[in-house]
Amino acid sequence: MSSSGTAVATALAAHTPLTRNVVIWPRLLLIYAFLHGLWFALYAFLGKGFAYAGWPPFYVSELLLSLALIALLATRRLGALILTPLGGILSCFLLWQVGCMLPYLETFGFDTLRDSVIWGYSLFGLTVAALIVRLPRSLEISIQRYRRFARLYIFLGPVAWLATLYLRDWLPIWPGTNTSVPLIKGDEYGVHLAGAFAFSLLGLGKARPWWALVILADVLLGMSVRSGLLAFLCAAAFVLILRPQFRRMAILAAASLILVLTMVDFDIRFTPPGTTRELSAEVLSRSLVSLIGDSEHSDLEGTKEWRLKWWRAIRDYTFAGPYFWTGKGYGVNLAESDGFQAGTPEEPLRSPHNSHLTFLARSGVPGLGLWTILQGIWAASIVRAYLLARKLNLLSWSGLFAWLLTYWIAFMVAASFDVFLEGPMAGIPFWTLFGLGWGGHTVFRNYVKNHHCGGPAMRLSQEAGYVVV
Repeated sequence: MSSSGTAVATALAAHTPLTRNVVIWPRLLLIYAFLHGLWFALYAFLGKGFAYAGWPPFYVSELLLSLALIALLATRRLGALILTPLGGILSCFLLWQVGCMLPYLETFGFDTLRDSVIWGYSLFGLTVAALIVRLPRSLEISIQRYRRFARLYIFLGPVAWLATLYLRDWLPIWPGTNTSVPLIKGDEYGVHLAGAFAFSLLGLGKARPWWALVILADVLLGMSVRSGLLAFLCAAAFVLILRPQFRRMAILAAASLILVLTMVDFDIRFTPPGTTRELSAEVLSRSLVSLIGDSEHSDLEGTKEWRLKWWRAIRDYTFAGPYFWTGKGYGVNLAESDGFQAGTPEEPLRSPHNSHLTFLARSGVPGLGLWTILQGIWAASIVRAYLLARKLNLLSWSGLFAWLLTYWIAFMVAASFDVFLEGPMAGIPFWTLFGLGWGGHTVFRNYVKNHHCGGPAMRLSQEAGYVVV
């Protein structure tokens, strides 16, 4: 055994007096990590079609949440994480959310718990961070697994998306619902494509640059969904600025131009069954114009104006109204309370098409402020770690932090235009990413603090392996 391996083993033995525990608990934690990654992939490939698996009201997300709580306690790292700056603000954020939830629990019951998952899923972030701090090698395992996921997603993700659009009448349906398998949303599709795009350009896990060309073609399939398109464009622009590679940028620009010109020249257009929005170069142009200004087309401007009116109403009754401190709480149907219901009796809309404003409407200005500070501290810590890794020429670490930032931006943008983080399809992947950044930053900081840095050829596993936790 190497000296680093001996050091890690000695440290683990010091915390667990029984050899049996040293052997079993890490193995069980790795099993949970595998299940967590599997859930991540199934939510990405099947979306809501996987979320409905289980026995109401206990679905697969509640099963994983229960396992996450057990794994979190087994890591014995919860206390150490809470004492970090990020852990401190997360604790304040959660305490405020609990305070805005408890008064409504008796009145609204299960609806209160359902609405609270938007912050309750933060348990996944805590668990993932604790796993990485407890078992640093799980970080590299996560990167390796994501590489496999991304390679599959760029080919099977479009299949699931097209099946959602075109084959709804032939897909299997969950009994008693209108939910097909798969059933993914355009913004979920765009966010995961953004993560895979960044992963390929940053060269993590021997990702192939040609992935990016395939992903650009995949993005065109989701062009009619403005939130997903904007999330991808913002993330792609960020990663290209972060890692400017002019040769690759020229290739990507040329490939994008060829794809669009092909659609224009051959007038490629098709309309998914059950919708009036066609997929074509003209629709792509409308979507891009509507992102930055007004459009002449009512189908785009109608949804845009409806959102803006609702957002202004939330602003008025919080910042300048009676719900400044605690919002309307968790449990009340905001769409009905605010007068903007657009769902169906079977599946009514409950929250505004903006996850950030959900925090404002349900937990007031302090709730939104704590959410903003929490995400700001996370992003700032990842930026600092990225810059330090670049300075020390630790390329695998800098690539990891750049990828996390890019993926996070895609989630933040998509959450600004849809009921996004309120469900497990995006909520669990988002908090997983949050935990990866938190745990990775902690491991990296300890490494830099306690050891000299290696050369540019040093791999992530070698770098993380020297950390004694």
